[in-house]
Amino acid sequence: MDKPKRDPVTNEMRSALMVNRDGRLTSQQYKNLIAEPLVTLLIILIPGMVVLGPRLAAFIFGGFWIVTVFALVALGAALLFRAMRYARAPIQVGTFYAAENTPPGWMFWKPEVLYTEADKPIRFKRLGPRTPLRPSQTYLVYYLKDAGNMVLLSIAPADHMDAARWQPTPMFQARSARRRKS
Repeated sequence: MDKPKRDPVTNEMRSALMVNRDGRLTSQQYKNLIAEPLVTLLIILIPGMVVLGPRLAAFIFGGFWIVTVFALVALGAALLFRAMRYARAPIQVGTFYAAENTPPGWMFWKPEVLYTEADKPIRFKRLGPRTPLRPSQTYLVYYLKDAGNMVLLSIAPADHMDAARWQPTPMFQARSARRRKS
């Protein structure tokens, strides 16, 4: 009796593929893209809060509250501009293949490296859940170009039984053309 193979495309990835094929971001992808700099800010601020502790409260409430308000307004404005940028960013689609020696899943900090037909390596920052790559497998990939980086939104094997459902729709083409003009 054959053991059923585990499907490499999770339910979360399936729903991301269905939304990305229309040229849109899922709400979770949109939130992750906008909130990405907050993680770095919190990593920097937490040790600062521990070290400064009570002095920080005296600084905030002792007359320098305007600095705190200004910092919060600046942070809010930065997040607002980031949200506007990603709301207009065109989603890209491509067919890439994995290398012969893909990194194991426990090396989550390594970027995904996929190759074009011309063997040009493309490094992707991962946004969604990690999908195990099979060596030399061809993948359908939806991604964003962000300041010279490629952000991987969703990925699925090109030979998957549902791959035809995940191909770009006419809405994808229209939305992409509209966003490239602006």
